[in-house]
Amino acid sequence: MMGFVTRLCIGALGLASTARTSQYCDPVTSVCYEETKAGDLYVRMALPAVEQAPFDVLVQIVAPTATAGWAAVAWGGKMTKNPITLAWPNGDSTIVSSRWTDNHVLPEPYAGATYRVLRGSTVNATHWTLTTLCSGCSNWPASSDETTLNPKNESAKFAYALSPTPPAQPADNTSSITKHTVHDSFTLTLAAARTDRFEEYIRNLS
Repeated sequence: MMGFVTRLCIGALGLASTARTSQYCDPVTSVCYEETKAGDLYVRMALPAVEQAPFDVLVQIVAPTATAGWAAVAWGGKMTKNPITLAWPNGDSTIVSSRWTDNHVLPEPYAGATYRVLRGSTVNATHWTLTTLCSGCSNWPASSDETTLNPKNESAKFAYALSPTPPAQPADNTSSITKHTVHDSFTLTLAAARTDRFEEYIRNLS
């Protein structure tokens, strides 16, 4: 990864079912996230020290340019009926798009989650990074029992997907995309992502 990082391993590395996460502190912004590796992606989150949803989430996605023309994180651990954070590079900046799908078809724009792109969103020759604040990613209306994130969860399930093919109109965050070439689930220790410095982090990144 780019730059010096601090990682404190807290996962049980021998158990595939356990969240293999660690702390990552950005050397430029001094923001500390809980981090996990999801295939080719690094997914990082920080959240306020709350007991229950709803709450905003600071999320960072780091993806290799060679294999990720776009990348996505699904907040309920599956493709359907949960918010999807879709992102891709566009020149020297990154684009974020709020998406949702009720069926196994390409997700459409979703107004239930909103995003603010923050400092730390970068593009270089090898990787692109999205740093964003999501409102509406911790709770959502769906025909299922699991419609909120538990901020005290030690092994919260998410899903990711990516494709090497860029969106058709990369400057437009409602652009159509091609079907993913890679997808899987991952876990992250939300309990360790909670921080009393959340509001300070947002101010530093704004």
